[in-house]
Amino acid sequence: MDSIKIDTIKKVKERTEKMLSLMGISAKIMVLGEEGAIRVNISSKESPLLIGHHGENLFAMRHILSLVCRNLLPVGTAFMLDVDDYFKERQERLEKMVASAARRVKNTGKKEDLPAMNAYERRLVHQFASQFGVESSSEGQGEERRVVLKK
Repeated sequence: MDSIKIDTIKKVKERTEKMLSLMGISAKIMVLGEEGAIRVNISSKESPLLIGHHGENLFAMRHILSLVCRNLLPVGTAFMLDVDDYFKERQERLEKMVASAARRVKNTGKKEDLPAMNAYERRLVHQFASQFGVESSSEGQGEERRVVLKK
């Protein structure tokens, strides 16, 4: 996997600045290049708008920005975007929720339905469930799709 060049990092930052400028949003942008990944972190007073309801705006913005920057990045490079650590904090909350639910499932032997969540969050929950020694499966359709934990 190719490493991310400094020139590429600068161009990703410029494109992120341009997108935010077109949206009329002032922000601090930090871009980090790692082996096989590029991380864009945005800090702004407009964070609630950028994040949206349950991260919907942030997911959309990440998708658009990854398309805008695709031709800059080596093939197979993961593109990550976060606003004021929303994803990081959400991941920590999900891990705590799964840990608590896994404990209850192990103690009672009863399955537990977790709240509905998007595909990215369900994937994380499945990973956490395996770490806590419980089975997980997804049930439901569309926006009501959720993870169920079992012993």
